[in-house]
Amino acid sequence: MSEESVVATAQRLQPQLVSHFMQLIQSNHLAHAYLFNGADGTGRQEVARTVAMRLFCQNVTADGLPCGQCAECRRIMAGDHPDVVSVVPDGQRIKVDQVRYLKAEFTKSAVEGNQKIFIVDQVDRMTTGAANSLLKFIEEPVGNTVALLLTANKNLILPTILSRTQIVDFIRVAPQALTTALAQAGIVPSQRYLLTTLTESVSAAQELVADDWLQNAQTAVGQWFAACCDRDERAFVRVQTELVPLGSNRDRQGVVLDMVVQVWHDALRQQANTVDPADLAYPQVAQVSQRVAHQLSIDRLVNIMTETLATRGQLAGNLNFQAILEALTLQILAQMR
Repeated sequence: MSEESVVATAQRLQPQLVSHFMQLIQSNHLAHAYLFNGADGTGRQEVARTVAMRLFCQNVTADGLPCGQCAECRRIMAGDHPDVVSVVPDGQRIKVDQVRYLKAEFTKSAVEGNQKIFIVDQVDRMTTGAANSLLKFIEEPVGNTVALLLTANKNLILPTILSRTQIVDFIRVAPQALTTALAQAGIVPSQRYLLTTLTESVSAAQELVADDWLQNAQTAVGQWFAACCDRDERAFVRVQTELVPLGSNRDRQGVVLDMVVQVWHDALRQQANTVDPADLAYPQVAQVSQRVAHQLSIDRLVNIMTETLATRGQLAGNLNFQAILEALTLQILAQMR
């Protein structure tokens, strides 16, 4: 992504936040620690980079934005500026050596001037010990420093960090706008609604549909759902044979659990009114979800939804993916009796 497009993307996705931070920098009122809370596709990385560029830009535009062309802006975009420290997870976690690097940088003053900025993306993937290292920096910053902590889910962040940072909630992308963008990207109609519930990023959506992963996952979750609705105990077997293989890594496991939530949400939405299949996450099992919507009481459906929503927290607590799904299946089958 070029320098110009980073700033342009930040402005397009979060124009009010960009304007707000440019004014804070102009008036020298920038705080020393922020938590950017926004789903993938809401522009949290782009806004963070724009803030960093503005702090060092040599030719700020008349609109108060970084120029994206000067040597400082280009170094930041290339990841080659000594006073802009960026960390992203190496694999599934922010690893020990990355934490050591951060802790070492926390104790250093700026190299080339009097300003230093830290950008830590997916900070929720830090261990508790690493997060506490961040906390110490936030409480006792060295010199003129700014920390931008980025996350897609602030509920996974330690309360002590939440209480010591200024939380910035990013505006979500309008579902209709995302649906239009997905259509323009060539995503088939039967997958568009489901994707709007899983991500706000077209590029992330394209990763999910690559190699037919989403199609296979949509089919497997739909068949598991139908088996549950039919009180078929083979739903339990489907967990091991069809759902678990989809979760090749922690990210994909989380997506599968989100998909399980959405298939039951389809049924809940049809409690009051029939929903057009095109507006369902799982149009291929629309008749099943409509039937179970009328078969179960609202209380039982809400109970099932509550149990499905709890699975994400269980995964974050390092419970085994297969065990989570098997326990959920047994709980749902019990509700169906």
